[in-house]
Amino acid sequence: MPLSPLVGRRAELTALLSACGSGGVTLVTGEAGIGKTRILDEVAERVGGGAEVLRGHAVPGGGPFRPLVEALVRASPPRLATDPALVPFRAVLARLLPGWPVPPAAGAHVVDPVVVLGEAVTALLGVLAGTGPRVVLLDDLHWSDADTLAVLEYLAGTRPPVRLIGAARVDAPADGLAALRRHPAVTEVPLAPLTADEVAALAGQVGGGVPDPDAAALLTATADGLPLLVEELTTGLVRSGGLRREAGRLGVAGTPAPRVPDPFARLVEARLTALAPAHRDLVVAAAVLGPELDWALLVPATGAPERDVAAALRAAHGAGLLVDGPRWRHALTRDAVLATLSGPERAVHAAALATALDAAGADATRPGLVADLHARGGRPGRAARLLVDQAARSTAAGALAAASAVLDRAVVLAAGDPAQRAAVATERVRVLALRGRADEAVAAADAALPGAVGATRTALALAAARACVAAERFAEADRYLDQAGDGPAVAALRAHAALGLGDPATAQAAARRASDADDPAVACEALEALGRVLRRPDPAGSRAALTRAVEIAARHGLAPWRIRALAELGAGTMIELGGTAELERAAELAVESGMLGTAVALELQITVGTVAIEGYVAASRRARRCAERAGRLGMASARSFALLFAARGQVFAGSLAEAEALLDEAQTGSAEPHLRLARSGLRARDAWLSGDDARAVEGMAAGVAALRTAPGSNPAPLWGEWALLRTVLDPSDAGPRGELRASDVMVNLLNRAALHYADAVAASAAGDAAAAAVAFARAETVAADQPYYRHLFRAQLLPRAGSPGLPDPAGLLREQLAFLAGRGEDRLTELARRRLRALGLPVPRPARDVEPVPAPLRARGVTGRELQVLRLVGAGLSNPEIAARLHLSPRTVETHVGRLLAKTGAARRAELARHLPT
Repeated sequence: MPLSPLVGRRAELTALLSACGSGGVTLVTGEAGIGKTRILDEVAERVGGGAEVLRGHAVPGGGPFRPLVEALVRASPPRLATDPALVPFRAVLARLLPGWPVPPAAGAHVVDPVVVLGEAVTALLGVLAGTGPRVVLLDDLHWSDADTLAVLEYLAGTRPPVRLIGAARVDAPADGLAALRRHPAVTEVPLAPLTADEVAALAGQVGGGVPDPDAAALLTATADGLPLLVEELTTGLVRSGGLRREAGRLGVAGTPAPRVPDPFARLVEARLTALAPAHRDLVVAAAVLGPELDWALLVPATGAPERDVAAALRAAHGAGLLVDGPRWRHALTRDAVLATLSGPERAVHAAALATALDAAGADATRPGLVADLHARGGRPGRAARLLVDQAARSTAAGALAAASAVLDRAVVLAAGDPAQRAAVATERVRVLALRGRADEAVAAADAALPGAVGATRTALALAAARACVAAERFAEADRYLDQAGDGPAVAALRAHAALGLGDPATAQAAARRASDADDPAVACEALEALGRVLRRPDPAGSRAALTRAVEIAARHGLAPWRIRALAELGAGTMIELGGTAELERAAELAVESGMLGTAVALELQITVGTVAIEGYVAASRRARRCAERAGRLGMASARSFALLFAARGQVFAGSLAEAEALLDEAQTGSAEPHLRLARSGLRARDAWLSGDDARAVEGMAAGVAALRTAPGSNPAPLWGEWALLRTVLDPSDAGPRGELRASDVMVNLLNRAALHYADAVAASAAGDAAAAAVAFARAETVAADQPYYRHLFRAQLLPRAGSPGLPDPAGLLREQLAFLAGRGEDRLTELARRRLRALGLPVPRPARDVEPVPAPLRARGVTGRELQVLRLVGAGLSNPEIAARLHLSPRTVETHVGRLLAKTGAARRAELARHLPT
């Protein structure tokens, strides 16, 4: 049905239509009845020919993300889940979009799920924008849950490729609406009351005639410039005879009436009274039931037959109370219907409807609605129980702010029942912990624990302890665990708290007690702790525990525990044997489950695992990408550690200033001890790359000292590097090697390789060439699949190279330069060049490496220019012909050929062709 012409709003409409040509978020605001929905209708009409319009609207208690779901579901068929851009987000979007592949239940939030959803919706809008222009219109945002508004605020910050236009009342703002309005990227278009001329124009349009001055004055004074009231008053007065139509004009019948109070309420009451009693009762029941007119619920709620309900709604539509949908003509229409009831009458109606819906099973499908009816009907205990169920659903959907709001209300309703209050507090503590609000979670637990008994008390104490463990407040976690009894769940959580407190013995004992728990989640939690505590002293036992956790989690469909166990198993494998396959599988599962924060944390671990193969500079680039993703997801700690790692790569790339800047940037999200150690480690490596081994050892010693006091920490290769450099400086001092040999950090294969290299240095210095050669060969075998660190260790022992049993330094340096070529490892490359010059050997100049040289030839010291000469020799050209081809002198070509003979070991020129790369 075509829209009637829009009266006024020319500037506002122009601004909105102009905004539709780009992405972003716009907010239309004004008081109730000001015409927000009408201007959205006009926008939809104007852009609908050239762009698809996606519409959604919020209603009180409509559930998490209601307007977004309603808008997006129509344009997002399940087949979109296979789009490569959406694969990382499909598990998140499946929580919103019916029919999408259902992911494994994540059940845990590493980061704010609203942020994750914001990323997912941004990606979805990007895909939709790629198939054609679209505009998203979201009405009645003042009824939205806080999570929906938080997602919109996030989208405003990311500047989505689609224009989102929302409409909201400012006289009854929702939580979070003020923050959305203040966002610098949100454009607000406020709607002011209509002017007197605009009121007259709208009245003429509705009433079928131009108002005379008296009629215009009456309508202007009575309607307050609100289009809704202008329309309703004009229609009502024409119907009642208060306005008469004559010769195309509207005039006041009789003496102009003064302004009457609450004109809209009176109009609605008159229309309601005109209905048949049975129809009127059903319309009143619909108003009590809630703002979203769900006619299917009216049947079980009232006991009326479907045909009677349909007839009542049709009559209400004819009376102007409802519009097509059916839905209320305006939120104020429902408010006016409710205003015809007294407070006690509303309570009686609400209680009756709640009882009927309980009997029909709606408490399971619509817990929030039925809880609201029970609360209004005077049954707070029943309402509180249902609100806990509603909060659990919101939590599962990732709407943590909505869950918190529901539970805040449940706390009030449960105030008179200690047991019910403890049950509400348990869920509230869990949600607050997921939101990262540990202080509030602890306060909620402390307030409810004194009145809790039995299983309720245990559940509440466990929830509080878990919140403390998540916040790394391990001593407080122990305090709550002492109040929770001594069951398997308590023991499993106590193991994690003990690990945090640096007490591996207690952690191991508690984890073993809980590892055979009947509850598979508890068993997985215990086995994860056992795997972590055994990683250094008993790697095989660690793998066995974690493998069992993976199997239990897979058997019972516990996606989060399976991912966590795989992650720990992968970390152990990476440390002990090298390789990141298990970590990569865990990251894939995390993405499939919508646990994007976990996936980012795993990507950071994988990045760490690539250093030994690719080098610090390559890993630095990956670490920066991790930091950027962690920052978008609000993962301050993960972002900080990624930046610390990226800083290390900058040292090796030759930019200590950039490394220090990254450390400064990381400071906001990093614990101070980690930052101090990072600075110390970076400066130590800078000193070594500058040729100052003594200062490097001094700096590394600080990190080793920290490792000595943290028996549960990862066995970093820093210990091995320190022991090797100490041995290079003083081969007669067996202390560092002895300490390393006796330490459980030897589980790290890089520490094992470093010890073998150090043993080789010590044996060589003692004159035992055979033992030195054996130790060096062992080191090379251990580090065979870790080429970067193999060359790094070789570079560290280079001052001792060439001594008995150790390789010739020239060969090591040439192989090192061949490996480093093209990797951006400028400092390590320059160190090798300086050492070649110190040995009086020719140093390849990068400017002359005019084409890439294969590693075997580069290891022999062949340069790019020499490779060109080698190719032409192999093609059968003589020296003068090569000189002419390369614009060189014949003598220079002769020099290049001589060097090729020496470097390849060829006896004569004809044999050089055998060394050409295939």
